[in-house]
Amino acid sequence: MTGLHPQGAALSLRQIEVFHAIMLTGSLSEAGRMLFVTQPAVSRILASAENRLRYPLFERVKGRLRPTPEARRLFEESEQVFDRVSRFNALATGLGSGAAGTLSLVSSPSFSEWLIPRTIQRFREKHPGTAIRYRPLAFDMLLPHILLGHADFGIASMSPPANTNIVAEEIGEGWLGCAIPRGHPLAARSRIRADDLHGHLLIGYEAQTPFGRLAARFLNSGTSPVRPDIEIRATPEALALVRQGVGVALVESFGYHPDFQRDFVFRPTDPVLSHKIQLLHAANSPLSTTARRFAGALRQVIKETPASALEIAKR
Repeated sequence: MTGLHPQGAALSLRQIEVFHAIMLTGSLSEAGRMLFVTQPAVSRILASAENRLRYPLFERVKGRLRPTPEARRLFEESEQVFDRVSRFNALATGLGSGAAGTLSLVSSPSFSEWLIPRTIQRFREKHPGTAIRYRPLAFDMLLPHILLGHADFGIASMSPPANTNIVAEEIGEGWLGCAIPRGHPLAARSRIRADDLHGHLLIGYEAQTPFGRLAARFLNSGTSPVRPDIEIRATPEALALVRQGVGVALVESFGYHPDFQRDFVFRPTDPVLSHKIQLLHAANSPLSTTARRFAGALRQVIKETPASALEIAKR
């Protein structure tokens, strides 16, 4: 062996790949077929590898290659390298097909009643190998959770946040409705005006939340402002109180599903107040292919929602 490199140097991945193929097949020609290259190409790459290492990897005995002790030791390490490469390729393929990995998301609590659970069910039917980590969070925790990288994305009822570190993508539209216990005096009405709420126990929201601000617009739309008697933070809490017959509550439309009508009635407000549903993610962390597929399933579930605000208002 001539022209040795003056100092030992690291091998390239291609040189390691050729060395590994020769060890597996026992010959230059078979290694070439395995790697879909010619025998002379394999020979040149092997020679350059030995030149870099400054010691031979194979002895040529009667036209055949015999691994040196150094080569046998290196082969043990190369097996681990190619095992990791195999695992890398399996993961890369799985992430592209939605069949592997973990998807982490957060949402406003109102979407935890049925919208996100229904979407998770739909998504898992097509991608059963994807693990999902889901957390419903209050608004003041949702954005920090995304910015700190604890979630791939979030779903919230809000205007696009004035934060350059957050990317907002509109995926649907919700509206304000009123959940009313069955047998309640307001249950017979087809629509609910702000003035109708006077004299009835009202369950409301913290004013500084996005949904609280939307509700405040409605509660101030009558002849005199309406003040909530009980203040909560999210739709699930409001619906729990309505189910107990405690009072009426303003509710995000996607917190309600027609299956809930056995527990209470749901009426649109007059006027109907709508708001955007946003998909949020950190600006420095674009959505993965798997996240995009989940967002597509979510859009489809929103599109299939049994009734729009106008359809319910006509009832």
